[in-house]
Amino acid sequence: MESVTTRVTLTPRRLTRRRARHKRTGRVVVVRNHRPAPSRSCESPACRRAAAPGMALAFPAMTLRRLVVLACAAVALAAALPARAGPAGTVTGTIRLTGPAPARPPLPVFKHKEVCGDGVPDDRLVVGPGGGLRFVVVTIEGVRGGNQPERDATVLLDNRACRFDPHVQVAEVGQWLDIRNSDPILHNADARLGKETLFNVALPPGRQVRKPLATPGTIAITCDVRHTWMSAFVVVAAHPYHTVTDAYGAYEIDRVPPGTYTLRVWHEELGILEREVTVPSSGIAVTDVAFPARTEPKDDGR
Repeated sequence: MESVTTRVTLTPRRLTRRRARHKRTGRVVVVRNHRPAPSRSCESPACRRAAAPGMALAFPAMTLRRLVVLACAAVALAAALPARAGPAGTVTGTIRLTGPAPARPPLPVFKHKEVCGDGVPDDRLVVGPGGGLRFVVVTIEGVRGGNQPERDATVLLDNRACRFDPHVQVAEVGQWLDIRNSDPILHNADARLGKETLFNVALPPGRQVRKPLATPGTIAITCDVRHTWMSAFVVVAAHPYHTVTDAYGAYEIDRVPPGTYTLRVWHEELGILEREVTVPSSGIAVTDVAFPARTEPKDDGR
């Protein structure tokens, strides 16, 4: 009896039987043939033709996983991108001192003169060219629906050359204050918000500590290791519309929504001045402010 040879496709899917008639003898024989059964996950003819013989179809499952990955990536990208900015303007100007600038001798040093010297500059009133005032905090109050404070950022206050550096800076609620001692001598940081002591930490050489800024207001910081000349201020705002003037008394606050607001100017000795400012939907609003000169430094008990 001659054998019957039939070309078949082997797959692990399903074993079927079919009857065939031998071409020469005419006898009916049973041929076992492995044929792939249609997958329930792919019913269309086009999908069946696209599937490779002998392989299980995984297209729908792979598509689902890819869709999940793409959706997660889209959400992460949308969170990382800044929100589309609406109309906004810039407020700029100069804070000056009217009249002649009073002479300020260096502040005397009583301890650690081998490191600090006999005196350090008086940063409480720094007047630059043209009467520009340095270390003035400028804020825009009353903005509604603008940008939110930047959370989890860090500002640095260093003890360097027996001075706090910077002398005045601004931060936002929800940020952190890093306090570092770069001097080879002991310092400390005594921080007060009004009459409340926020923290009082010792700072040996090389130490750095981190403190939260959870409440808006003006934080005064001193060094109580008989370094009576050392002082600094951190003004904590509940919004991002703030800055500190440079050595020329200049300031700039950008991305301010259009409207009419209060420009608040703070100086540790000269006090607070307020001006009305109208911010255009685009462009610049220039607002200069002048403080009257004082003949004597503010008596802060030091």
